[in-house]
Amino acid sequence: MLESLFILHKCQLNIDRLWKLIEVSEGELNSNSDYALLFTYHINLEAVSFLDEYNGDFVSRTETEYAIRVKEVRKITAPIIKRINRWKDLEKFRNNIIAHPWRDRGKFVVPNTGYYNIPRNWFEIAVFVNLLKYTWSMIRIEFLEELQTAIEYISTLQTPPPPPNNYSNLNADHLRMANEVGDICKTLGKNYGLKVIQYILPNEEK
Repeated sequence: MLESLFILHKCQLNIDRLWKLIEVSEGELNSNSDYALLFTYHINLEAVSFLDEYNGDFVSRTETEYAIRVKEVRKITAPIIKRINRWKDLEKFRNNIIAHPWRDRGKFVVPNTGYYNIPRNWFEIAVFVNLLKYTWSMIRIEFLEELQTAIEYISTLQTPPPPPNNYSNLNADHLRMANEVGDICKTLGKNYGLKVIQYILPNEEK
């Protein structure tokens, strides 16, 4: 239960953050389809993860003491989920286009959003985001205490941060890599040239 609550919380938090970025960047997004694509792809990714957890472990791994409450909250949210499920290809789009770009079980698929039944414009995406928010709000109200416990529990699982990386050999290593690439190109008769960036390393900054 605690893990499921945290995963649902995490997914919804990321969806909220993405939607805020969209709202504050609306003008730029309208003129830059690449940014729009990335934001909507990530919303789809988090939304499908949310729905997978909601339909999966949130039910199957729930302890007996929470079973009735989970059943009740799923009954309460069923009308909302019914409307989300009208977009029938959310998972298919996630699998084919986002997670395994342009492949369906190895077969190439055309990355045409018009082929998939998913939110296709800003208005539909806004409706989609709000429906997910409604779903989470009902779960959160029911399990508010448990959610706080879940957040505290997950924080105890955090491992100490690793030591800082040593970048002192980075520039020399990349020059060696470029030389290796050059030697291979010569062997194959290719007149290519790899120019690598030499970085100003953190400890060298003035």
